[in-house]
Amino acid sequence: MSRRVSDFAANLRLLCSYGRSVSAICRDAQINRHQLQRYLNGASEPSLQSLRRLCDFFGLEEHEILLPRDQFQALIRIRPPKLQRSRDRLSDYMAGFIEGQDLAIAAHYEGYYHVYFQPNRQVPEIHRALTRLSIEDRCLLTKTIERYPSGLAGLPKTVKYTGIAYLNGSMLNILERRQQAISSAFFTVLYGADQDQFSFLSGLTMGVTPDSSRSLYCLRCCWHYLGRDIDLRKRIDECGQFQRNSKSISKYVRFCTQNDLAGGDEAFSPHF
Repeated sequence: MSRRVSDFAANLRLLCSYGRSVSAICRDAQINRHQLQRYLNGASEPSLQSLRRLCDFFGLEEHEILLPRDQFQALIRIRPPKLQRSRDRLSDYMAGFIEGQDLAIAAHYEGYYHVYFQPNRQVPEIHRALTRLSIEDRCLLTKTIERYPSGLAGLPKTVKYTGIAYLNGSMLNILERRQQAISSAFFTVLYGADQDQFSFLSGLTMGVTPDSSRSLYCLRCCWHYLGRDIDLRKRIDECGQFQRNSKSISKYVRFCTQNDLAGGDEAFSPHF
């Protein structure tokens, strides 16, 4: 092995020690893993194209990565590499929604809610779930619990969802999925609250039915704000299914969750 190849291999091993793993470096730098392993072992030299790709990824000039190992080690002590990871387009896209919101306004919505909806317009039954909105790591996150009779639609008695919420103008948008079903997705849009104090938020939820039919649906929903400090066990116990005319369901909730389409309506829109 020539001194040049030996130094390059040693320098590359030092650079790779700053990464999460060789696999991650190969993926982010778009380098074949087998080929990178040959470079690390000193079994071959990179082509000019591969050399430039490695230098771009580690933030180095081409002549620097070819320095004698002792000089290179001194350089890296002064200027550690900044790894250029491949672009995460999904994160970039979602960040446009999340980072653009005013957290002071988003904090207005923190707390617990009873969430109401009628899954089937042919069955006069309203479901009540519990959702918590909280700010963590500069994001408004959601956690939801639903309770069902055993065996209903093949669901367990307790179904949990997690998600993220963000403000879009005057609307509060929520994207959630079931914890044990990563392919599930539910999107809710609620009219925001303009006042410092509010009781109800109304809107629409769209998703896919949990049974074998996998049908697409859109439902009216109503969120009742409970506060930031609650008796959690009590509020969870209050979740479940109720007849529309139940005394536990207010007239306003019945109105907001009725999935009818009046003759003059041009589209399915929330009641409020």
